[in-house]
Amino acid sequence: MDSLTRFYQLCDPLRPLEADEEDLYVDWQTQVGLDDVKTLLSNSVTRSTGVPVTRLFTGHRGTGKTTELKRVKRKLESGETGRRIFVSFVEAEESLDLQDVAAPDVVFLMVRQLVSDLRDQKFEFGWQRFTGFVKEFVELLRGEVQLKGIDIGADPLKFSVVLKDVPRARPVLRSLLEGKLPTIYDLVNGEILEEARGFLRERGFDDILLIVDQLDRIPRKVINGRGLTNDENLFLDHAGTLRALRCHVLFTIPTELAYSLRRVDLQNAYGADILALPAIPVHDRDGKACDPGVRSMAEVVKRRAQKAGLESSQVFNPPTLLERFVRLSGGHLRSLFVLLRAALDRASHLPITEDIANRAIRRAASDLALPLRRREWEALERVHATKAPLEGPEEAALWYDLLCGLYVFAYEDERGRWYDWNPLLGEVPTEDRR
Repeated sequence: MDSLTRFYQLCDPLRPLEADEEDLYVDWQTQVGLDDVKTLLSNSVTRSTGVPVTRLFTGHRGTGKTTELKRVKRKLESGETGRRIFVSFVEAEESLDLQDVAAPDVVFLMVRQLVSDLRDQKFEFGWQRFTGFVKEFVELLRGEVQLKGIDIGADPLKFSVVLKDVPRARPVLRSLLEGKLPTIYDLVNGEILEEARGFLRERGFDDILLIVDQLDRIPRKVINGRGLTNDENLFLDHAGTLRALRCHVLFTIPTELAYSLRRVDLQNAYGADILALPAIPVHDRDGKACDPGVRSMAEVVKRRAQKAGLESSQVFNPPTLLERFVRLSGGHLRSLFVLLRAALDRASHLPITEDIANRAIRRAASDLALPLRRREWEALERVHATKAPLEGPEEAALWYDLLCGLYVFAYEDERGRWYDWNPLLGEVPTEDRR
């Protein structure tokens, strides 16, 4: 494989780093002087003995949350923080339809993943008891819903497939499952977790953490006439359901919920502040360059180039193009990789030239601006000028759309949270900002 192809693959915008990819990982939070979410989460778990904690974690999609969570898992399981924690990692999108997800679905998936991960450690008791529950539950289903061609049996995995891939069956499945939640909690809290903790203690683990990733990808929509949204319904109205397992749990949640007027309600419901992974600051509130942030993002690219057998000067000509890409990404890692790949797609060979970079940047800016109209442009220019969120309930929906659509990035500094528009918007000619 040639170096260009290798570098292209290493810049995959959708692939989070594994915990052992030390050669590619850049600990930018430390370098720019922000609180490290890995430390915050690890400390809250290892210092809460006997009382389970539930944490909420947010950030724009593509900022590296999954990468950070995988490193949290390794950190806790290694005992680096003083106590070893067994971590079960749930990738929600694999088994749930995030367009239509409810609390019973999430709880079932959490339990299924936990007993499966424990079975991988040779703890068979939890899997046997849970499979027994599923078998009894399936018997209830047979007279309630038609599942032609689908043999669930007692396999929890097949049951999860039905929840995701058979929408016609989902309402009945969910209704029956919700009625069985007390039984699930009794089974897990009263039997499985008690036995599992004893089993794990013999192997050097002090406690259990469930990480439920990818729930931040739930697309927001209003589900009733009072303006209730699906994410509010899941994380607030059913907070008690999500917190009912007696072990430590972390959920990722959408940025538009975390930064909404329901933020304090969320903190009260879960008993802790909301952890956030901001975009990497490549400039400050005043628009001045944030050199540590720029260097960190440039280092992300340089490490991938080095792994592909390339020096930065072989990838960019002139070398200052790398910094330009970094600044236009707004400190959003996935946007940086998308922009780099757009340039690489236009290059028959390395290096990326200024002409190629300009064409890729113009197209990316034009595509980003395509759906925007005067109302959105005026709002974005206001955010860019004030570094503050939109005010007023009449602009709430627009604000959430701009956050979710990556038209606005959230940052943090010693004064707290601040916002700015996606820098690519600044590349759009003024006359095209209608």
